[in-house]
Amino acid sequence: MEHNKHLDDAFRVIIVIFTSVLYCLGLIWFLEPAGIYSAGITGFSQIVKKLFDPLANIPLGVYTLIFNIPLFIYGWRKVSKRFAIFSLISVLVQTICTLDIIPVDPVIKAFKLDPTENQLTYAIIGAILTGVACGVALRFGTSTGGLDILGQVLAIERNISIGVFTMIANVLIAIVGGAFVSNSWPIAFYTTIRIIITSICIDKIHTAYNYVKLNIISSNVDDEMLKDLLAMHRGCTIIPVEGAYSHQHKSDLIMVISAYELDKAIRICKTHDPRCFIIVEPVKRVYGNYTRKSIV
Repeated sequence: MEHNKHLDDAFRVIIVIFTSVLYCLGLIWFLEPAGIYSAGITGFSQIVKKLFDPLANIPLGVYTLIFNIPLFIYGWRKVSKRFAIFSLISVLVQTICTLDIIPVDPVIKAFKLDPTENQLTYAIIGAILTGVACGVALRFGTSTGGLDILGQVLAIERNISIGVFTMIANVLIAIVGGAFVSNSWPIAFYTTIRIIITSICIDKIHTAYNYVKLNIISSNVDDEMLKDLLAMHRGCTIIPVEGAYSHQHKSDLIMVISAYELDKAIRICKTHDPRCFIIVEPVKRVYGNYTRKSIV
């Protein structure tokens, strides 16, 4: 079990690095050249940098790192220590990537599009890259730092969609950054489009807090299968059933889990009974003794 945990942690570290680099590519290659503001703390850091950069030429990643420290502490206390550590790794990777080590000119030449004249195109591509990065990170129990941490807390404690929360917060960044700091309503408009696309990507990919009901019909329900399923800290109900064709007596295990846990539950069932029959149904709401858990 300890070995599997280490493998899981190693896999998540790879996901953190991949999504952090992907996020930075969307930021450095598309959003920054077009003057479009990014999401959350990164967008806030862009605003601060534009206001104070004439006084101190500090890299964007340094601002992002500084502003993420309080959120890291908050995530450590409210979500989980592992989630906070993964978020910190992500922020450190982003900080390194934004220290002018990723060239921008080759991308602009490859697209043959002037970013200042094609802001909408750059906003859409940048939104997709950053949205996919955030969604994949959250899907695998990590994050890209920043408002993802606060959004995760709200999703756990208040059942608020992470995409909705980030959209509201980022609209404020778009208005302040675009209309007042950059003194350009078009930038505010393109940033808003970026926000909408990014939020859609996050909600479509990140499914940790959508519910599903499982009907697991198996003739091999034993204590080991139940032990592994209950180890997910989810209850299940066992109903005796009979196959209409074979008249074989079986068991129907009913469970309600988050969609994030679906792959794990199916894997457990198939391990104990490769021929089990599983029905997956969406669940709109759950009432009663159903505990929302930290994602790691």
